[in-house]
Amino acid sequence: MAEYCSDGRFAVYTSYWENQNQYLQRAGKQIGVGFDSDIGRQQNYINQFGCTLVLVWETNLIGSLISLGYSPSNIMIALSVDGWQGKVDYSVGLGVTRFYIDEPIQDGLQQLVRDVVPYVAARGGTLTISESYFNCFNWYILGGRGYIGDMIDLALSISPSPFVSCHTHFESCFWHDIDPRDQWTYIMGRVPNLFKMAWIKTRQDQTPPQIGSLFGHANNIGINQILLMPFEANGSYGNRVDVAAEQAWSQGLWLYRQQKLRLNKWCCINQQYNPEECTFDSSYYSGETRWV
Repeated sequence: MAEYCSDGRFAVYTSYWENQNQYLQRAGKQIGVGFDSDIGRQQNYINQFGCTLVLVWETNLIGSLISLGYSPSNIMIALSVDGWQGKVDYSVGLGVTRFYIDEPIQDGLQQLVRDVVPYVAARGGTLTISESYFNCFNWYILGGRGYIGDMIDLALSISPSPFVSCHTHFESCFWHDIDPRDQWTYIMGRVPNLFKMAWIKTRQDQTPPQIGSLFGHANNIGINQILLMPFEANGSYGNRVDVAAEQAWSQGLWLYRQQKLRLNKWCCINQQYNPEECTFDSSYYSGETRWV
């Protein structure tokens, strides 16, 4: 039965799926944000971007993170020399068993790693270590592996070995651009059983989509956990997690994105839509949504 506009013309509807800035992680994949202690942003990460991993320094945030919906098994606590045993014991008491030490080679924390590994292992926990710095001339020209190679050697010298990671980023370095994928491939080639999580810094360039290429490479080499570093080089918050989520979605393997069906109503001379003889009337959601 025909429907009519108020002026007597035919009401004709067209529809399209409108993308929403709302994401949901795909099965077998995990994305999270590291070193952001702002609970308001953490709530946004889990509700809007589908994040399930989180790394923080402060153990007093654990209760709030659990209340937001983070599972204790997906919360990581960063450790330093001071007070690490108390942080481990407190965290384990709340069900958190994943711990992290940042740049142990660069900061001379090898002994801390050796002390922490058996302590957390005895409490059912695991440790992940990560490095970011290397000399590009040594890496690309001389074939040395610097701090990243030393980190792997350190991990292999300990039983049980800690997991390893890497948080380098795209950067111009003399005549050769640094490419984090090179470091990821090297680490995976040496210790595939220890390389389970990689970092992506959200300050990567958007054009070309460097973040997307990192998500793609992570998937190609079997990395299913990504921590995002949302800060700029000067330490300020970069507010680019939305860019990372869009790039993760565009790879088709990390996130779903919500779409809502929007209906456009036109007033037309004939019962079929013709842009030359139809006038836009209104637009609204049909109430139907989907994840793609």
